[in-house]
Amino acid sequence: MIRPILACIDPYVAVEEFSAAGWNVDFSQSPESGDPLVGISLCGNSVLLGVTDGYVAENQLPHIGCGVEIYMTVPSEQIQWIYENHLALKPTKLTVQPWGDMAFEVRIGGYRFMIAAVKENES
Repeated sequence: MIRPILACIDPYVAVEEFSAAGWNVDFSQSPESGDPLVGISLCGNSVLLGVTDGYVAENQLPHIGCGVEIYMTVPSEQIQWIYENHLALKPTKLTVQPWGDMAFEVRIGGYRFMIAAVKENES
């Protein structure tokens, strides 16, 4: 299992954007803990929100997430509901992709996500 840690200027502010779009907050370590970290998930896909301090130089902050897209799958029966929860974030249209998955792209906290419902195998 891969569980990315996304560098955020303030993970406690960033988590608000994710939770407003229907993501679950799995845990939130106290800022005073010395390890500011927030765990979030969407349909079993987990991501950690960490800090930029010590990981991203200040002059690189405008480039957070550059060149990376996180692809995550969700149950096909929930894709419409998930898409609607993300409308305030101005996602791309929910469309069938050339490879058959129903998906949309959205930027959250400076990171690009492709959220997809995998095409079910036809028997």
